[in-house]
This record gives sequence, C-alpha cells and structure tokens, in this order.
Amino acid sequence: MKPPSAPTVAMLQTPPGAGGVAVIVLVGADARRIVADVFTPRTSEPIASIDPHRLRLGELRDGDERIDEAIVAVRPCGSGGDVAEISIHGGPRVTQRALQRLAAAGAAVTVDSADMPPEAMFGPLSAPGLNNPAIGREMLAALPAVQTRFVMGVLTGQWSGGISRLANEVLDEIKAGRLEAGEMERWAAELRAAADRLTTMQRLLNPPEVVLAGPPNAGKSTLTNSLLGRQACIVTHIAGTTRDWVREMADINGRGCWLTDTAGLWAPEDPLDHQAVQRAWQRVDGADLVCAVFDAAAAPSENQPHWRRLLAEPNVLVVANKSDLAPAPAGAVAASASFLTDLRAAIVDRLALGNISPDLPAAFTDRQSQHLLAAADALPDVAAAGAELKRLLGRQ
Repeated sequence: MKPPSAPTVAMLQTPPGAGGVAVIVLVGADARRIVADVFTPRTSEPIASIDPHRLRLGELRDGDERIDEAIVAVRPCGSGGDVAEISIHGGPRVTQRALQRLAAAGAAVTVDSADMPPEAMFGPLSAPGLNNPAIGREMLAALPAVQTRFVMGVLTGQWSGGISRLANEVLDEIKAGRLEAGEMERWAAELRAAADRLTTMQRLLNPPEVVLAGPPNAGKSTLTNSLLGRQACIVTHIAGTTRDWVREMADINGRGCWLTDTAGLWAPEDPLDHQAVQRAWQRVDGADLVCAVFDAAAAPSENQPHWRRLLAEPNVLVVANKSDLAPAPAGAVAASASFLTDLRAAIVDRLALGNISPDLPAAFTDRQSQHLLAAADALPDVAAAGAELKRLLGRQ
C-alpha cells in the first residue's frame, strides 16, 4: 500500500519495554482509514461511524493474523484529520509488531514528539464534557486486568461517568455557590462512599481465588465444569479421579474469579493419593473463598477430621451438590450441574462483590481514593475540596 503524500504519523506514547499496556498515537488525515485497515472491532459498527471519544474493543490484525487485543478511540484533530489512540498489551514484541503493521498500512512511525501536533500528545482521552485525563490514563492502565464484560463496564463507567461525574457535579455546585451545610454533608458522604469502594474495585481487577473442596465423589469436578461453562476437569464415576488441582478463570455473574477444583479430602495410605490431598489443602489455605462441597445424599459428619477442618476455614460456603437427587440440608446452598443460580449468587455475596454497578462511583486506584477522601475531609472549605477534585480528574 502506497503511503499518503502527507503522512499520517504513528508514535509509541508509553515508555518502550515490558509493561501492562502500550499506547500508540496515530494522527493525520489518514488516521481513520488506517485504523479501519488494521483494527477489527468486536461489533460490526464501522470505524467511520464511531463517535469522538468513544472506546472500542477489538483486535489489531494483519490479514488473518491476530496481533493483539486492542482498545481504540478516535477523535478529530485540531490541526486537521483525526487522532487515534490504540491501547494494546505492553510487551515489546507485540508493540513492535503493531508499529510495523501501522507502517505497512501507510503510517510514518516516529520516535520524536516534535513530529506530532500538541493536541495529539496529551495522553488518554477525556470523556466528553468531563475533562478527566487522569482517570483516562488510569483506566487504560487497568484495562489489561479486566476479565469480564461486566467489569469492563464498571471500570470504563468511572471514566465516562462514575467518579468523574461525581467530581464534576461537586465542582459545578462549588462554582455556582450552591453548597450549603446540609448539601456539604451529603456530598461529603458520597465522596467517602466512592473512596471506600476501592476495595471492591481492586477485587474486581484482581480476581479472587475460589476453591472447591470436599470428600471424594462429591461431584466437585462436574460442578467446576458447569460453573466454567466448559470441560476443564476430567469427570468419571470413579471416586478419586481428580489427583491434582485444576485452576481456570470463571465468570460468576459477571465477576471474574479463579476457580480451582481439587482432589477429594480423605486419609489415604497410598503416597500418591496422600500427596494429592496435601496439594488440595494448599489450595484451600490460599483461597479467598472455600466452597465445601458434599453430595446432598451423603452429607459428611462434622466429626470427620477433614470435613471439620474444612468448615473451620475463615470464609467457607457449604454447598450441597447433586441437590436434584436429594434435598439440601439446612444451612447449605443447593446446587447441581443443571442448577447454579443460588450458588453463583452466594459466591458473589460471600466475596462482597454484589453491591457494585457501572453507574456507581467507585475509586479504582489508591490515588483516586485519597483525593476523594481529602475532598470530603476539606469541606466546608470549598476551595480546598475543589482543588482535590481537580487533582483527581487531572486538571492540575
């Protein structure tokens, strides 16, 4: 493909080398065409119809070859043409391959920021009307950790609304002089609540460990496969089939969780079986949540040492599996391979991940939480509170 006479310029904006995310800026009259050539969005909407500042998830491709997953935003450039920001994973080989693909599509790759117009170099895009570049930068840095569509919505919601909108609403009230004593208390409470949701956001971005453990032949592997929606664990009718743990990422009502199936817990004499049990306990000891799974038709006695030890775990959820064949005892969550509704809801509840949504303001970095708390503590000094919120958004 022949490059245009006035080349569209591509530049790596993040530092070269290994990293969580790399941002490539593409600017010029041909930016939108080049993006359409190299980027395949998840949806069928053409690049030409993308609204300015809208993020699109998809893949950077070279023909049939997938280079990397990518997030793309395109906006008009004040000096003419468009600016496209392409966020990919930060490995040096992937970044080099992406730049080579852009060059093949007609971009002139540069390492000199003097080749780029100033308006192309201010960093990740602000959401329309919110002027929040700091939130945008942190959102792009956090995106590689996202495991589910729901978490993607919660994270990007903080950039297009969420804490960005909350901060702007308070700033608007300060500017208009409408903050009276009662209103200050309400806004301070909302700012603190958004800061306190940091723990939930960190758990969404760093998925917790959920371990299924219990006696042999309780159906743990079948239950794990059902929760995963795919056959990750070997299942037979022979007790003790699972000899080692299997760990896979699961989508539990939109929340990403590491789900681990383990060998049955008992007191074997065989050295191999004994090692399998010990490795199962290692996974239990490192879990954020332990699902103590048993066959609803054969509930273990609390006098059994392994079951008693399992119930003593700090965060344990007792699960009566195969409940389609026998009723679940009181205090246990009923589950089966074909009925997971109650179990999924219970896992989300025990992990304290239920009270979050894309439109709820929630800090997802320590910096954000600190500025939100500082703004709340500063009231009724509206000037100091406003300064903290501007720092939160990245305006100063």
